[in-house]
Amino acid sequence: MRTFAVTLKNSNFKEFFSGPRSKSLRRFLVILSIGLGFCFNFGCGLFYKGVPKPGEFCYVLVKPPECLYVDFEAKKLIWNDVEYSLDEKLRMDYFFYKNEDLYELTVSTINRVEIKNLSQSNFNQFYMRKKDKFAEIPKGNSKDETKH
Repeated sequence: MRTFAVTLKNSNFKEFFSGPRSKSLRRFLVILSIGLGFCFNFGCGLFYKGVPKPGEFCYVLVKPPECLYVDFEAKKLIWNDVEYSLDEKLRMDYFFYKNEDLYELTVSTINRVEIKNLSQSNFNQFYMRKKDKFAEIPKGNSKDETKH
């Protein structure tokens, strides 16, 4: 690493790319540019700048699961049949008040949000996006062999 920095300091740009490391350096630059081009064109999520689609998110550690609906573009949250207005702190952090307590809604990924109560330290829950194909749980019949 030290000789690399010294070589770069003591030589000009043309000599650097024609030296003994030039072939491996060119390969690295080609692979890097292809990888970054793939991310920009096909959306690997590394450079995602938008907001997630609106949807229903559920806290699955309780039975029945507790669900809420979030519309990020309209900055609205519907939780326990009450609509809350979201104030945007950063691109993926929002604040809202519920019963005079300050809450923070953080978008972890496009499929996961976290709600924290900032007024009290006893509330911190993760909600997972509800998938359309799992909206209704199929009920088995009496001839179902998987029932025990």
